[in-house]
Amino acid sequence: MRALRTVFSSTLIGAMFLVSVPSTSLALVFQDVRPGITPYAAAIESLKAHGIIEGYSDGTFRPSQTVNRAEFLKIILESRGKTAEGSNCFPDVEDEWFAPYVCMAKEEGIVDGYPDGTFKPEQTINFVEAAKILSLAYDQQVESSGEWYAGYARALESSKAIPPSVGALTNAVTRGEMAEMMWRLTEGVTDQPTQAFLNVKYPSLAINLSSEQPQVAKSCADLAVFAEESQQTGTWGERGKMFDMIAPTGTMAPQAKSETVLTGGGGGTGNFSQTNVQVEGVDESDIVKTDGTYIYAVQDDIVRIIRATPASEMQIVSMIDLHDSSFSPSELYLDGDRLVVTGSTWKEQPYRIMQKIAPDYYPYGRQRTQVRIYDVSDRANPKLRRELSFDGSLVSSRRIGDKMYLVMNQGFTWVGPMPLYREENVLPTYTDSAGGESDLPVSKCADVTILPHTPRPEYLIVAVVPLASQTAEVKKEVVVGSAQNLFVSTENLYVAATEWSYFWRGGIGSSEEQTHLYRFTLTDDGVSFRAKGTVPGHILNQFSMDEHEQSFRVSTTQGQSWDSSRPSTNNLYVLNLDMERVGAIEDIAPGEQIYSVRFVGDRTYMVTFKKIDPFFVIDTSDPRNPRIVGKLKIPGYSDYLHPYDENHILGFGKDAEDAKEGNFAWYQGMKVALFDVTDPNNPVEMSKVVIGDRGTDSPLLQNHKALLFDRERNLLAFPVQVTEVSVAQKEQGSWDFPAYGETTFQGAYVYDVDLQSGLKLRGTITHYGEDDILKSGSSLYGKDIERIVRIGDSLVTVGKDRVVSSHEQTVREEGKVIF
Repeated sequence: MRALRTVFSSTLIGAMFLVSVPSTSLALVFQDVRPGITPYAAAIESLKAHGIIEGYSDGTFRPSQTVNRAEFLKIILESRGKTAEGSNCFPDVEDEWFAPYVCMAKEEGIVDGYPDGTFKPEQTINFVEAAKILSLAYDQQVESSGEWYAGYARALESSKAIPPSVGALTNAVTRGEMAEMMWRLTEGVTDQPTQAFLNVKYPSLAINLSSEQPQVAKSCADLAVFAEESQQTGTWGERGKMFDMIAPTGTMAPQAKSETVLTGGGGGTGNFSQTNVQVEGVDESDIVKTDGTYIYAVQDDIVRIIRATPASEMQIVSMIDLHDSSFSPSELYLDGDRLVVTGSTWKEQPYRIMQKIAPDYYPYGRQRTQVRIYDVSDRANPKLRRELSFDGSLVSSRRIGDKMYLVMNQGFTWVGPMPLYREENVLPTYTDSAGGESDLPVSKCADVTILPHTPRPEYLIVAVVPLASQTAEVKKEVVVGSAQNLFVSTENLYVAATEWSYFWRGGIGSSEEQTHLYRFTLTDDGVSFRAKGTVPGHILNQFSMDEHEQSFRVSTTQGQSWDSSRPSTNNLYVLNLDMERVGAIEDIAPGEQIYSVRFVGDRTYMVTFKKIDPFFVIDTSDPRNPRIVGKLKIPGYSDYLHPYDENHILGFGKDAEDAKEGNFAWYQGMKVALFDVTDPNNPVEMSKVVIGDRGTDSPLLQNHKALLFDRERNLLAFPVQVTEVSVAQKEQGSWDFPAYGETTFQGAYVYDVDLQSGLKLRGTITHYGEDDILKSGSSLYGKDIERIVRIGDSLVTVGKDRVVSSHEQTVREEGKVIF
């Protein structure tokens, strides 16, 4: 310390110091700084011209010379124009020339010191130490996740402030690099060559992740970097190789709500209904399908094929029992005489763990998405024709014609450093019975697209399965990204994934959310990644997205409605097919959140809720100028909106009543409403019904596939569990919140619906008898109706233990089969 003090007392006055009064005159060129030749000459001269830095007494700047911690801190803090005060804040920081700056930085939380309590002012500063000081001193938004230094380095990355000469995390920072980073942060310079945090952390990475454009991996080693990064635990600070260690805060993205409803209504074009889907011509998987003669249902690891006509002779013609298989079926597709079963399986396999002496193998497993394709031309004897298994979990799927599209996520697996990485070491695998039983990589490493700025990446796999052939190749597109929700048109496939970032400084936390959007084009032989975009906030479900006339529309909520300090807001964004924003409406219904959205032609219908239900009508005919044209405020909310026709829309949700205390409302029974939007400036609730009391619920409110709607037949049906509050409970009341009712019914409600009479209950169907209700406790269980389909003039209800056929008009039972 004495040596450091002596050196600075004799030479520092003429060395590189910040001045408190900036100069407006142009500075002379330093003798060793030549524009266009010396790295970072523009930054050095700009800072000098503004009086922020000075050179040495001999007229040089010495840009390649390193900087110690005390000198670096003084320069950075004085550049802000604040007066520094303080002393004796570390054992090795007493009353020296640098003490006021170190002590001010400690008070502001910019530095904490080393684990031994010292500051080490004379030590040469390295990149991660500099990143923390710079990002905090210049008020960068720092995410508190990963290793202690990751958030600070990523903050500089976001500002494009990492010079390309920074070669490693622990590299000593030169005076030229310091000037460059200061210049970029103070002047907002973003057009200079830069690099990403991971490029600094992993110098072997061959692609520059700071690029705004998607890139293709140069080799498997590039992908191995992501695998290794995903397994990092942030232990460098514990070994004392880094300073100013902070406790990392984990991040967790809220789970997205289940995908909701469609446009087709399940009415169908033949003499039977089809699955209610979002986009006409784009089929969605479900637990029940029908071809007009047979019912195909998957429940409890069993796929049943049931002859439904004639109703009086209903019978199970075959079962595919998968209880003894590792495969757990979940949903179905029906394509002519092909029955496609999707689900998950668990694959045990050895896992290579790298050790210092020799590798060992440990047992482990991973979840896989499995597809089984059956030939059901003989319904009594279904035959398995093809089986596909992919590493990863299924996000969602669609079927267009004889092609099925699967979107899956698979995290990175780190198997340790290797001399030469191969596809089987770093990529997910798949198995296709058409090509044998061996696991194969889903792609070549050099075909994997790496999307820019993906802080928590995983493999996003889009697979196209040909259904018309038992041997045709399965096409696959693999990108480094992630997926949570899916929208598919007949031409494009869109993937949405919300990123939640959490920040912490000075005892105050904050968060930020943005949704990444990826567009894939559907081609004759597969899919091809085309564009990436980002919008603020998080989406609700698949109905938050829509494609219309070369535009992509997406609605989001920012924040949480319960956060009074930062009230939530809602937004509508319009993007072109390059995923660039062209129009927007922001700050819709502050303090509320989106409960449902539906895009119909040039219009957008949006429901937000906290205390009342604002039903917004938004004109999006001009993509660059979307505008709210009408609004209706009514009690309750809609979880799902379904088009009746171009000027009328159905809403399914909950009724609500104002809380006695507090700015919110208590939800009540299930509400079904019919809105008239013929005059978009004045939407009207023309008809409504409320079913049951608080606690009444329906699968339709979480899954649009539970709806049966046929406008031509004036038919509306859905499953519902009804709860009712007794007269005594109503008279007694409740001091804090409305009482929940007791379950009195589970089954299907069937309505007549038209524009003259509105909603009128036609009848109800239940699979429970009176004894079941008397024997039940607080709820009914075991015979719930899950889906309703129409075959001819019959309504077929599919439940946990039976299938029942009822006459469409009288709603009287015609036949049944019990499992």
